[in-house]
Amino acid sequence: MTTTTVDALTTSADGTRIAFDLTGPGRGLAPAVVVVDGVLAHRMPVTLAVASVLGDRVTTLRYDRRGRGGSGDTRPYSVDREVDDIAALLEVTGPAALVGISTGGFLALRAAADLGSCVTGVLCYEPGYDVAGGEPPADPRMIAGVEACVEAGDPGSAVELFLDVVGMPCALVPRMRASASWPDLEAMAATIAYDGRVLAAVALGRRALMGRWDGIDQPVVVAHGAASAAQVAASARSLAAVLPAARRVTLPGHGTDVPPEAMAEAVAGLLGISP
Repeated sequence: MTTTTVDALTTSADGTRIAFDLTGPGRGLAPAVVVVDGVLAHRMPVTLAVASVLGDRVTTLRYDRRGRGGSGDTRPYSVDREVDDIAALLEVTGPAALVGISTGGFLALRAAADLGSCVTGVLCYEPGYDVAGGEPPADPRMIAGVEACVEAGDPGSAVELFLDVVGMPCALVPRMRASASWPDLEAMAATIAYDGRVLAAVALGRRALMGRWDGIDQPVVVAHGAASAAQVAASARSLAAVLPAARRVTLPGHGTDVPPEAMAEAVAGLLGISP
């Protein structure tokens, strides 16, 4: 199976350079997907493994969201600019489905609402926010608290604050700080607030996503892992219930431990091709 991956750059509407890789046959030669990562992630090994499983049946584009990896970061941040980034990537692939992971699922849905037929479908994997729960869409520490740490020149504290928001036990933080991945997390610390703003835009603002569910008429698959926390499954159920063309699937494993073959099968189902 062909697994050749090519690295490249494109330019968003505001001039920001967006880094990506492309696996598969290329524009117009197969159905396409664009992977939209969640908080503190970019081009994870599991998504490359999924691209490898899909091979030549699908053109798979994975990119670094602005402020991460090889992509630039033009200020001020706005969710609209992230949608512009996706639009620029769709110029590379042609119309494509979006695979949104964690908070990236809500950014993918926002892009589906804004970009219409350029987005052919959305797979939201473990969206992580219960849209029926009535709770604020983002802990304010994920925006104001993180931004204060970053502005003070302390990205490590910004990452620690986020880990506290998501419920990581304090005793595990020193182990995280000692890990080889910690410098990468600090390098992306400023983007934690970006994901906070993506979540805030689900329920707040003039163009709140909650008021636009009915306008997302593309096929949507909402997936979660069978071994994931109960609140993750509840979030998936609530999101699938409000979208007019959504169905929910359960995959083996949880989080990034989901087998790439299972994720690839879910993507294939969204695209209407054989698994």
